[in-house]
Amino acid sequence: MEVEKINDRSIYVFVATVFLILWQFLYSAEAAEVDAVSQPALVVLIDDVGDNLIKGRAAVELPGPVTYAVLPHSPHGGALARLAVQGGKEVMLHAPMENTHDRPLGPGALTRKLTRAEFVRVLQDDLDTVPGVLGLNNHMGSLLTRLRPQMEWVMEVAKERQLFFVDSRTTPESVAWRVAREQGIPYLRRDIFLDHEATTAFVDQQFQKAIAIARKEGAAVAIGHPYPVTVAYLKTALPKLDEMGIRLVTASALIEEKAVERQLQEYYERQKQRAMQFSSVSPCEPSESCSPLN
Repeated sequence: MEVEKINDRSIYVFVATVFLILWQFLYSAEAAEVDAVSQPALVVLIDDVGDNLIKGRAAVELPGPVTYAVLPHSPHGGALARLAVQGGKEVMLHAPMENTHDRPLGPGALTRKLTRAEFVRVLQDDLDTVPGVLGLNNHMGSLLTRLRPQMEWVMEVAKERQLFFVDSRTTPESVAWRVAREQGIPYLRRDIFLDHEATTAFVDQQFQKAIAIARKEGAAVAIGHPYPVTVAYLKTALPKLDEMGIRLVTASALIEEKAVERQLQEYYERQKQRAMQFSSVSPCEPSESCSPLN
């Protein structure tokens, strides 16, 4: 009985094609599953915590995983930071940085006049005043965040202490987040300020903008302050986020999610390239005769 001879290349191409189709199917199924269970995420960050105990306590008692940026050396910063950590919240340093309007910065200010050694020492001291600190963002800083050398010093300290950075973007010319990215520091950028007009109508308008950004981009970072109007609004609005299909997350949680998302994208891209290479490679040269299967 004669055994049919089958070209090795035909089998190889067939297997590679099946592999590529299977990979595309699994990738599509995985992506669909992720899309089905994931919701847009919103970070709510409350700045300027520490100067007023009553207002600060009201802010710290907001429901859900809110993030708080505490002013260094402030009269109530340490106590409010500890209260926040005890309540399962997230705490950052709200680092005072030089602005373009010469507004007073308070103790622990970072300015362009400081030498590198002075700058690092002040920032380290600032961080030491905030119990449970996991990250930092800029308080004001419309001047300093434009300056690459000083932002590099900030990120050196962040790397040493394993902190993340949130660029409050008090100026469109900020290079802080770019330097963070270059230095491998986990970072976020502010999308919305909630309350530079302290009225319920304005806070609501900004909050809705933040939700719209989260739905469009997958996530948003909104910054507010411990103003009574802001706290009163958020006390009512935050519990409604889940039914709106929005997840309230801490700053570090969003950073971790973005890191995982990048890793998955890189992994699937590598797998896709491997599959395409596999399907395009021949087991023998075109001029050669592939040995038959018997």
